[in-house]
Formats: sequence, C-alpha cells, structure tokens
Amino acid sequence: MKSKVTILLILGALITSQFVKSQNNVIDEIVWVVGDEAILKSEVEEYRKDLLMQNQRIEGDPYCFIPEQLAIQKLFLDQAKLDSIEVTESNISRDLEYYVNNYITSIGSVERLEEYFGKSLSAIREDLRNQIREQQIVQSVQQKHFGNIQLSPSEIRKYYNDLPQDSLPFIPTTLEVQIITAEPKIPLEEIDKVKARLREYTEQVNSGAREFSTLALLHSEDPSAIQGGELGFMPRSRFVPEFANVAFALNDPGKVSNVVESEYGFHIIQLIERRGEMANFRHILLKPKVPKESLDTAIVRLDSIRTGIIDKKITFDDAATYLSADKDTRNNKGIMVNPTQNSPNAGTPRFA
Repeated sequence: MKSKVTILLILGALITSQFVKSQNNVIDEIVWVVGDEAILKSEVEEYRKDLLMQNQRIEGDPYCFIPEQLAIQKLFLDQAKLDSIEVTESNISRDLEYYVNNYITSIGSVERLEEYFGKSLSAIREDLRNQIREQQIVQSVQQKHFGNIQLSPSEIRKYYNDLPQDSLPFIPTTLEVQIITAEPKIPLEEIDKVKARLREYTEQVNSGAREFSTLALLHSEDPSAIQGGELGFMPRSRFVPEFANVAFALNDPGKVSNVVESEYGFHIIQLIERRGEMANFRHILLKPKVPKESLDTAIVRLDSIRTGIIDKKITFDDAATYLSADKDTRNNKGIMVNPTQNSPNAGTPRFA
C-alpha cells in the first residue's frame, strides 16, 4: 500500500530590487523570500564556499541552484516550528568539530581558512554552528514526515524509466573491496637498529649539533619530510592514539619525545606550538626493513589462503575474519571503508 503525505508549502517570491542599506551603501541583497524569511545574497555566497570547501560539485548556475536549496531548507524549518522540533547542542557541537577540523586540514592552516572565508575562526565556527543546527532540524522534519514511506522496486523502476534520458544525472561506477592481509615478521634486530638511529637524532638535536627539521628532511620516511617533518595545526583526533598520547603530553616547544611506536613505524616528535585544542608538531618516521625471507613467507601464506578460497574450503568472508592481519577490516569481513576526505563516498565501502 502506498503512503500518502500531504505537505503544505509556502510559496517563495523572487525579489529583484530589494536591498539592505547602511549609510547609503549596499551591504547585502535579498534574493528570495520564503514565508516571512529572507534569503540573503551573503547566505548564498557562504553556501557556495562551503560546497567548494567540501569538494562538492554544483550542477548548473550556483546562483540559481543554491537559492533554491536554501528556499527548500527554509520551508522545512518553517514546518519544524509547527512540529516543535528541536535538536541537541551536543550533537551540533560534535558535527561542528568534525567540519572545522576537516576544513583546516583541507586548506592547510587556520590562517588560510580565515582568509578564505574573510572572517575570524570564531565567526566561522558560529556560522557553521547555525548551519549545522538548521541541517539537523531539516533532517528531523524529513524523518518525521517521510521516514516511513516505502517504495516497491517496481515503483522505483517506473519512476526512473519515465524520466527523460537527458535529465538523468551521471553516476560514476563504484566498487566495493574486500581484502585479506598478511604481515611479514620483522626481526627484533631491525627494530633495535631503528630505535638506535632515532635516539641518535634526539641527541644531535638536544646537543645543538643539528636542527630537528634538517634531520627530518634528510632521514624521515614520512611525506612530511619535505616540510622538515612539520605536520601543521591539527586536533588530537587527527592522529593515531599512540602518536597523540605522546605528542600532546609535550609542553616545552623544542623538546624531543622518546621513541614512539605506531602502526606506521617508529617516531620521535617535537612540539612547535599549541593553540587551544590544536597543535603543530614535527616528527621523524623510520620504518624497520622487512627481510626478503619474511616477505616470501607472507606471500606463501596468502597464496595458501587463496587456494583454500578457490577450492571452496573456506569463504572469503571467513578468511578475512579469522586469518587476516588487518585489524581495521577483519571485523567487517575484510570490507574496506573509503577514507578519502570530502568524498561523497567517505565512510562507506564504496570507491569511485
């Protein structure tokens, strides 16, 4: 049975010549009115910048598409007032930190983010907080009014078959990937060599013989080596726990940490500067060398697992769950999650 939902929509009027003026200068322009709420040109521009920051593609003219999206959002917000829908500040704050951290990481620094939006970080945070609050309210309204609507496969097929071919959006092919990993064993002697080299670098820095950044440029196996090991301002959540626990315990700029082991290898870390919950570090990463014998053993193990799957002695799902060394995927039958930031598939098992 089809569910029927009646929605009362308030018509928006396009305003072509209304301006907000201060001291005879135009400071903003009203581009739409929805009910008793105006959509300002500044809102459209902020929305456009947010989409670009998130690498989201804008179909058609952004100054037509965006006002339309904002108008639809304001209709839902108007409905939310009638429904007395509210959202929690804790959920808003959680999403706010996620977006702010991603923006800073994407653009490179707080200063560049402030320059991009033309305002201070505190003003950016306040604007984002309001946007996130409205987004969450809209989602709550949509869930309340449309959450129980069910469509049959035949109804979906009919809808798409009735669409004009030139109106169908381009949807790129996506893949779902399962993996099974074998980790070659690294001899303790190799690990000891790496730790000894890092301790030697620490002594050189502490004695003033070499700069940390110079040693990072010459020896670090991390991509940050080209910046002298500098990582840029980031919050604790951007680092793996083993690294973060040691890095954020540093209080003295210039001081070098003890050797730290993480999933990437072994590090020494130097604090550059802290700004509230954000901090900038340098580090040197060294990775123990894997002997050919260990690599050969790991390859033989994977080949044996492959043979078992082909011969149907074990399923790929079970092999990934019980035999894989990858802790991030083995609890999910080996299915990988797309880690690409700002991708529409981020956090899903889909790869474009």
